[in-house]
Amino acid sequence: MDYWKNLDPNLEELAREGFVRLPPLKDFFDIEGHADRILDSVGERVFVESCDSHQNFLNELNIQKELAPKLLALAQTRYGYKGTINNQYHIARKIGRENQREAYRAHFDSHLFTLVLPLRVPNIETKDSRGQLIVFPRLRRHPRSEVENFLGKLWYHQYANRKGVAKLMASKTSFEETFEDNRPLLFLGNTNFHTNREIADSITTNRLTLLAHFFDPSPRYGIGSFLRYVRKR
Repeated sequence: MDYWKNLDPNLEELAREGFVRLPPLKDFFDIEGHADRILDSVGERVFVESCDSHQNFLNELNIQKELAPKLLALAQTRYGYKGTINNQYHIARKIGRENQREAYRAHFDSHLFTLVLPLRVPNIETKDSRGQLIVFPRLRRHPRSEVENFLGKLWYHQYANRKGVAKLMASKTSFEETFEDNRPLLFLGNTNFHTNREIADSITTNRLTLLAHFFDPSPRYGIGSFLRYVRKR
């Protein structure tokens, strides 16, 4: 598939830098059509896990045949992952100006890899905040145990607010991703601290991203599983 023709060098960059930007989705897919169908399925909710319209887009993108097997090989060789290829978590996230509580909730993911697929991004002409993704690459090392994973998440939770993110940005390497070119971002989810800015009141359109998480090395009843359970409630 043409979209993944440069996947091997992209994964080399991912392992080296902690993140990599993939080709623009709009150059290969009808992302507006997919976005409309997914938004219809999401409705008034913020997070929805693997609805049919979402899964249809992932199938067209060929995630399971092209990307997942190579990420699995990387997880096994570099991070000692011993789980299965099916250890994945896919959600659609719709955010608007009414969802201010979702902003600045900085965190590490439990999964090794996180793929952000931007399907709809608010007006790129405005200078107001529009939900940009803020990433701190490799802010911690890959946790060697569930205890280290938990303590790391607990320590950095102090920065999970607007002031904390600003303080961390003043002292640590970070970058902001607007996704205005619809280029997905693939990054090391459990070592890259990340969050989103708020969406300003001046912006009337919603922001739709698909989040694909691959391979949680934690035990079945570890912290990652617990947090996902809480989110679904």
